[in-house]
Amino acid sequence: MSEHCVFCGHKHLNNKTTRYIYQKDQQMLIVENVPCLECTFCGEQYFDAVVLQKIETDYLAISHQQRQPQRVMQVAVEDFSALSL
Repeated sequence: MSEHCVFCGHKHLNNKTTRYIYQKDQQMLIVENVPCLECTFCGEQYFDAVVLQKIETDYLAISHQQRQPQRVMQVAVEDFSALSL
């Protein structure tokens, strides 16, 4: 991975874990504690390809009912035009 943030150019990227939302069509998988590099200035996050491939493989297994997710949650959905400003 790069030594600097390609978004803002800042040179400080820290290892951390984060929540990653994988979405395909109308389905989504929320994955907790995903390793990434995060820019300490702008917050841009970078993920290794191996990590993203693992998430996609897990999503496919769950969507094809080859395994069950650890938990299921209900999520509210709003269209931006319906939000009060």
